Amino acid sequence: MPDTTAGKSLRSARDMIEKALREMADKAVLPKPGADRGVVGKIALRHILKMIDVVIAALEAPPESDSIVVYGILAEECEPVLGLPSSDVFSALVELCGEPHGSAIRPELPRAKRSVIETIRREIVTVTVEYRARPGDTGVRIIEMLYGADRQKVRRKRIKQEIDWGDIPEEVRARIIRDGDEGVTLSLPLGRA
Repeated sequence: MPDTTAGKSLRSARDMIEKALREMADKAVLPKPGADRGVVGKIALRHILKMIDVVIAALEAPPESDSIVVYGILAEECEPVLGLPSSDVFSALVELCGEPHGSAIRPELPRAKRSVIETIRREIVTVTVEYRARPGDTGVRIIEMLYGADRQKVRRKRIKQEIDWGDIPEEVRARIIRDGDEGVTLSLPLGRA
C-alpha cells in the first residue's frame, strides 16, 4: 500500500476492528442479555472490515491512466457519431494512438477491427485534449474532436470536465509547473496502426 496518511489510518482502523472480532470470538459464551447484540455486532464488524478492504484495495491499485479515461470518453462519444459499438472504437483508438500490447492500457484488449480503424481514419479529422490548471488546483480537461467524412462540413464535439490536480498526467503537470503554462494542449496521434 502506498505510504499515505489515509492508507495508514485505514490499516490501523482495520486492525483494531479485527482485534475486536477476535476478542469476541474468543469468548465462548456471550452474556445472556447481550447475546443478540453480540451477534449483530460481529456481523456489523465483519461488513465494516469488508468495506475497509475494498477501500484499501482501491488505494493500493495503481491510478487509472488518464489515457484510458480519454479513450473511454471518446469511444462513448464516437458511438452515436460513427454508429459503431464503443468497445470496438476503444480498441481502435488505443491501437491508432500506438499503445503497445501488454501495456497497462491494453493488457488483454482484443485487436481492433480493420473496418473500425478505417472508419475512424475516414471520419475523425483531429482530436485534442487540453488541460487548464494552476499548480495544486482543480483543473479542467477539454476533449475536442473534429469529425466528418466530408471535410467541407466538419463538425466539432467538445467535452469539458473538472479534473483534480493529481489526475492530470504527470508530464502535463510538470509543464504547468516548469513553464508556468496554465493550459497545455495535446493532440492524439491517430497514426497508422
